[in-house]
Amino acid sequence: MKITIMILLMFIFSQTYCQQNDEILGYMYVFAQEWPGSICKFQKCTKTYMGNYDNARWNTHGLWPNTMLQTTCGMIFNCKDEEYDENKLTVATKTLIDVTWNGMYSDTFTFRKHEWEKHGTCHPDNLSQNGYMSRVGNLNNQYNYYKILASAGIYPDDDRQLTDSEVRAAFTKVLGISTAMTYTCQKDSATGKFYIAELRTCFTQAMKPRTCDCTKPVSAFVTCGKTFYYPTFLLSKDQQIELEEIPDFSQTFLE
Repeated sequence: MKITIMILLMFIFSQTYCQQNDEILGYMYVFAQEWPGSICKFQKCTKTYMGNYDNARWNTHGLWPNTMLQTTCGMIFNCKDEEYDENKLTVATKTLIDVTWNGMYSDTFTFRKHEWEKHGTCHPDNLSQNGYMSRVGNLNNQYNYYKILASAGIYPDDDRQLTDSEVRAAFTKVLGISTAMTYTCQKDSATGKFYIAELRTCFTQAMKPRTCDCTKPVSAFVTCGKTFYYPTFLLSKDQQIELEEIPDFSQTFLE
């Protein structure tokens, strides 16, 4: 009888273990971008750290693989010991990320190094440094948050107050589901105004939009108020984003 019970318990344990392993084999991705117009209100951004930013996009924060499928609050990191080396990047990749992925207010090399060593080393496709950086740069072009908002008539504006429904509707048109994005703000303690600062989109391992389960703010970011601002970006007196008309890109993004 005891032997039968032992065998049954071992079977149950093995089934549970397999289920857990099956779950951990599934990945999701969190793709985070930051709006320079808000970030640079609270940090001293410089031309040096803006690279070749083209005034027509949000700046990449990172692409974060995550095995915790029930929550985007946690993520895996530092999966292998491989130091970042920009000499391993092709000219094309370097040119791409100099537009899409810069430090804004801090050393760009150090920023990218941190993102590669913490997150890039965990990419399930075991991408090379060049492969990972190229993929992230291309994602910024494919999911250009500036153009997604512009296609819904939302441009940087120091006076316009935005609501959750306006921003979410713009991304729902592109992603297909309203819950595949989340965002946080920075708050001006003097005025009490909220400025949209970081926006994240979430994807399955097959890069299909999926629900972002967690809206936990990070670092200096806070949950946005009922209304918030999407300010113009003014790196210097001579540089300001042009609010040109941008066509509807939603069908392109869905392909």
